[in-house]
Amino acid sequence: MSFPKYPPPLLSAQSPIKRNYDVVGVSNKEYAFIMKMVKEKFTDLVMAGLDLLFPPTCPHCKEMTGHQNRFLCVECFSLLNFIKTPYCTCCGRSFSSGDDNHLCGDCLKSSWNFDKARSIFVYEEIIAGLIHGLKYSGNMTGLATFQHLSRHSPVLDDLTIPDFIVPVPLHIKRLRERGFNQALLLARKIFPGETEKIKYDLLLRQMDTPTQTGLGGKERRRNLKNAFVVKKTSEIIGKNILIIDDVFTTGATVNACAKVLKTVGCKKVEVMTICRADKTLS
Repeated sequence: MSFPKYPPPLLSAQSPIKRNYDVVGVSNKEYAFIMKMVKEKFTDLVMAGLDLLFPPTCPHCKEMTGHQNRFLCVECFSLLNFIKTPYCTCCGRSFSSGDDNHLCGDCLKSSWNFDKARSIFVYEEIIAGLIHGLKYSGNMTGLATFQHLSRHSPVLDDLTIPDFIVPVPLHIKRLRERGFNQALLLARKIFPGETEKIKYDLLLRQMDTPTQTGLGGKERRRNLKNAFVVKKTSEIIGKNILIIDDVFTTGATVNACAKVLKTVGCKKVEVMTICRADKTLS
């Protein structure tokens, strides 16, 4: 038996293998579409199975939500107080009435070190419970909830696209006690596509300050004097910075952070927090 001296190439221009899926009667584009549909249907089937085996519950009231992608039950979601127009164009404080955004009385009388601050919610029971559970009990359920709910917030569109996203740092002692920095976790969840911009080591908390809970504005500002320091000055000169924290109460913490960032030469410093804990203005 003899063999051809020059066997035909395995992958020629006419080979059905070269053209991938034409051999089964569909084009590459059609095959990609079919596989996308199969993947979506398979994902839906898996999620339905998870719903059956592990019924998803609302992280606040513990009632079943009916779907893995529903992060709060319908009733709890309806109770959320999203900050929306009207609000202060500087600090982001919510007004109870009116049609247009404008400066609040505090921002007219005095200035902040940051250029702009925005919060997603008014600080109320449901949001407070999720934040408290995250910070003091290590309950990470709230992270996915905040990630999902942040997409419903109209105020975040006001923020400048940042060069760097900087979570408010914890002192090393507090970080070791808690095991995580909630501001860093929130930054990673709310901006999942911006991991390279999130810098947890640009700003350091050099003083182990007492807790801010229960303190007024003046005491908080005194408590935070010289608390923060910029570590990598050369990286942020002329840059736009977005500070991330969980709660804006008096604004003393984020303002102290903004002060040191502006001092070393940042072009613009803006603030985003999950909620504001001060009173809505009439």
